[in-house]
Amino acid sequence: MRFGHRQCHRGATALRRKSTTSPGAWKAVWGPSLRWLGVALALAGVGFGARFASGKLREPGAFPLRQVRIEGELRNLAEDDFQPVARGYLGQNFFNVDLDALHAALAANPWVEEVTVRRGWPDTVEIELRERVAFGYWGEREMVDVNGHRFQPEGIRQPGPWPRLAGPDGHEKDLIRTYQQVRDLLDPVGLKLVKLVQDERRAWWLTFDTGLEVYLGREQFEQRLLRLARVYPRILAAQAARIAAVDLRYVNGFAVRWKAGSPDPTAG
Repeated sequence: MRFGHRQCHRGATALRRKSTTSPGAWKAVWGPSLRWLGVALALAGVGFGARFASGKLREPGAFPLRQVRIEGELRNLAEDDFQPVARGYLGQNFFNVDLDALHAALAANPWVEEVTVRRGWPDTVEIELRERVAFGYWGEREMVDVNGHRFQPEGIRQPGPWPRLAGPDGHEKDLIRTYQQVRDLLDPVGLKLVKLVQDERRAWWLTFDTGLEVYLGREQFEQRLLRLARVYPRILAAQAARIAAVDLRYVNGFAVRWKAGSPDPTAG
């Protein structure tokens, strides 16, 4: 008996599916990403180019500063005062120069009230100054400007004479106003104020161009000042050369201190 083995061969048939992804769908998926990638690459290129150009512009030998221009009304200052400071910046790179340091150096001058420093293309530093307007001396070593700011200048070019003021700290503006008030009242009667002092007790001393000193004390300043304006032309002017000081602290009168060789002090 023969057993036969029949082999059965089954054929495999491959099924092919039609692609459902169209070119339009591909663009819809990847298009925005590619566009942003392109933008990023473009920006990166621009940034690199800008950094490269900036580096070239800021090289030490490129775009040197060649001149300094100073503007402003100068009375006690002159351009020569700033040339030693500004000269140190000449030759520096236009873009790298430290204008903040230059501003600080210029502002350190006591006469400078305000200063602006800026670049002027292609090779200039432009400096605009506002000088303090001095009012007079303050104490022994300082001056005071019209805004009541005290400062200590190294030199004075503007001709005087400057009035002299002295008083407690923080009273600068008050003394300036009082000085002007006294001048307005007493100039017409022939008394020109040159020195005004308020001492630590807040008492007032006045000195005039003739050397006459007047003591008003702490109280009733305006009333005593008006009394001086009344009595000086009528009583004191004729003896002005012999009077050293007048004391107006009395309620209804005044006392006179005569110069050496003159009569004894007399109450008025």
